[in-house]
Amino acid sequence: MSKTIEVFGVSNSDIKSYIERESVDLLFLRAIETRKHIIVFGSSKQGKSALTNRHLAETEFVRINCAPETTPIDIYRSILRQLNIKFEIEKSLREETKGGISGEVRAKVLIPFFSGDAKVGSELAGTSSEEIKYSTVEYNLELPQDICEILIKIGFKKRIILENFHYLPEEVQKQLAHHLRVFEDNNILFIILGIWREKNRLAQFNGDLQDRLIEIPVEPWSKEDFRKIIESGSPLLNVRFDEIFEELVNLSFDSVGVFQELCKEVCLAAGVENTGADKVILGFDNLRKAKEKKWQDYSGRHLRSVETFIEQRGGGSADTQLFLPYYFIKFLFVQDFDAMVAGFKRVEIQTGIKSFHHRPNDVRPSDMSNFLHNIVASQIKRGIVPPLFDYDKSIRTLKIIDSTFYFFIRNADLQEIFESFDVPEGIELAH
Repeated sequence: MSKTIEVFGVSNSDIKSYIERESVDLLFLRAIETRKHIIVFGSSKQGKSALTNRHLAETEFVRINCAPETTPIDIYRSILRQLNIKFEIEKSLREETKGGISGEVRAKVLIPFFSGDAKVGSELAGTSSEEIKYSTVEYNLELPQDICEILIKIGFKKRIILENFHYLPEEVQKQLAHHLRVFEDNNILFIILGIWREKNRLAQFNGDLQDRLIEIPVEPWSKEDFRKIIESGSPLLNVRFDEIFEELVNLSFDSVGVFQELCKEVCLAAGVENTGADKVILGFDNLRKAKEKKWQDYSGRHLRSVETFIEQRGGGSADTQLFLPYYFIKFLFVQDFDAMVAGFKRVEIQTGIKSFHHRPNDVRPSDMSNFLHNIVASQIKRGIVPPLFDYDKSIRTLKIIDSTFYFFIRNADLQEIFESFDVPEGIELAH
């Protein structure tokens, strides 16, 4: 017997209706056999974490969840702690330079070795019957080369997964992009999961990575992929989606997360909480209730996120505030849905904002650069996670990267919503 929440939906646990796609899963399986870092990218709720959970056992990786305040040394300390490697910080020096922040964190590290032929692995957790001895070596935990030496000494063979890489400040991302080259030279390999939609994100920070990464986009999801999910999950619950499948696909806007959640809610709306003895035919009334449920789930969060986003003054000087976030949302909310899916070039955004702006001549290219280049950081700083928008500098294009936001904007009265927002005080004064 299976529970509905085990078969469909978005979860940190494995979902039984997971399907393998040759363009994604096979590529990933081949990639983990190579001596290259792997970058898994795409919009939120599109299956990045599910991919790694599907194909890697917990004994095959060390996972670090990145946060906005995470630094490289935080990552390296976490790796050592998870491997039960003991270290004691002796000295920590940090210095601001023109190139950023440099420094050293000197630590005494206890490197385990064994009296017999035991190998490092689960033995570090104390499960080995062999006697473990330690040698003390001094390292700088901020240097990737030193971290490599520690991991090589203990025979480390796992992958290191960095979740939510997009939460890191851009300077930290750049720093890690350069560190990745050192790790790759030492066969210490990472899997990086990030919310962006274009290739070469890390190679933009370090050109040496161009041929040293395998990039795996988890998008797009096709109609046939969604059909396979239904075919995989339906027999486990003894249900049929035939009547409503087409509308389910239409409501999902190519987001597997939205599709999975709708499938789950349709079943629950029909009273199917686990496998039943009699087959249940799911209909449009069940779908209507599921749609209402997901609208309630998504709309509250997205309304708060957009309102928080437009509260930023954004751009200009202390004397001339431009309120670019407010005008960007005003521009976005009058666009065609297909245009929103495709994304917007920088020049389109600037032209659109100036057409609405109370001081159009004050909207300079430099203001737009600052606004767009910092758009992810500004969202994360204000607690908009996952972020709604991302700007790719290489192609000068802004895209929506929260796949559930499409469901929201497709089903909302955007003009009514925008009119419900408070007009920033500076704009009122300008009028």
